[in-house]
Amino acid sequence: MRILLSGASGTVGMPLAAALLVHDAGLRLVCVLRSHKARTALEEGLPAALRPRLEVVEADLSDDASVDAALGAMAADDMPTIGVHLAADVSWDKSCEEMLQLNVRGTHNFARLLLGCSKRPQMVYVSTAYTRTHDWEYRNGYEESKAMAERSLREAFGARLPISTFSCSLVVGDSRTGEIARFNGLYPLIKFLAAFHPPFLVGNKDGLLDIVPVDWVVAELHAMVLRCAADGEPRECVASAGEQRVRYEAVVRLIEERIALARRRHGLPEVAPVPILRDRQWGFLKRALAAWQPPGISRSDFRYFERLLRVYGTYASSDRVRAPLHVREPAPDPLGFLPRVVDHWIACHPRTMRAQSAADAAVQEQVA
Repeated sequence: MRILLSGASGTVGMPLAAALLVHDAGLRLVCVLRSHKARTALEEGLPAALRPRLEVVEADLSDDASVDAALGAMAADDMPTIGVHLAADVSWDKSCEEMLQLNVRGTHNFARLLLGCSKRPQMVYVSTAYTRTHDWEYRNGYEESKAMAERSLREAFGARLPISTFSCSLVVGDSRTGEIARFNGLYPLIKFLAAFHPPFLVGNKDGLLDIVPVDWVVAELHAMVLRCAADGEPRECVASAGEQRVRYEAVVRLIEERIALARRRHGLPEVAPVPILRDRQWGFLKRALAAWQPPGISRSDFRYFERLLRVYGTYASSDRVRAPLHVREPAPDPLGFLPRVVDHWIACHPRTMRAQSAADAAVQEQVA
């Protein structure tokens, strides 16, 4: 059996690559990576004993010419091959048009590579539980582009390629250690609460966030790949939190509690809890943002903070997400693993805990 894997140096891809190699000593794992830098990152993230088994195809999936060159060096054989397509632009603040090249065209190019290496292929397309291909009001370009990619993939390749889908929700660090390869999704919120002490956040404090740990997601995806390998039948899995969704305010307060513990260890003063205000107050918020000029925050960081308010406000106010489907085990309770997730981010960003008494005092005055 061969696995063709894209996005192997990413949040889910790196632990999935390790799980696949550990599970089956005879497995051929071929990773599609766009650069030598990505290859180095993947190799450094794998246990040393597994690195010699790693095979790499260097190709930029957003570049047709790069994929054509990789295809030119391939010859389809009879080895059963499952393509697991993880590579994607996961930004929440880009338009759909900005994400088409990687998220849609890149999906097509991955399917081309899969068909170019095996006469017996099947594909697992990894999407998000925050979208679907029909009957959905897309909240951002990410949701829309992922749904568009799945629709177009089935239209272009469905007749000659069995396609399964695996959709997961907001992925954070390992439930036991908090560790993760990339700080996306929830992590910009942690950064701004830790580093800039914003005067408010936006959204419905009772809105529900669907958060799942990377180790649980990898276990469910790995199990799905093994089931596909066993019988070749297309499948659908939605790895979302379901009944374990957690209130937006509870997440914010938990993050604040972990930051407060770290600040106390560094002798820093307490910071007041951040108010969470409703969308209808946006006019007031804009005026307050214009007046809030904390020391030490760059203009680009300030603009990103404005975008972050809109992004998280949208998800806190519109908690639409797909229910779990065909998972082996229910997702764990986020309130049990999020403390380790936040602590790991803090440990990786020690500069955020440096004493900046003048900045803290200025921010506290703005909040008051």
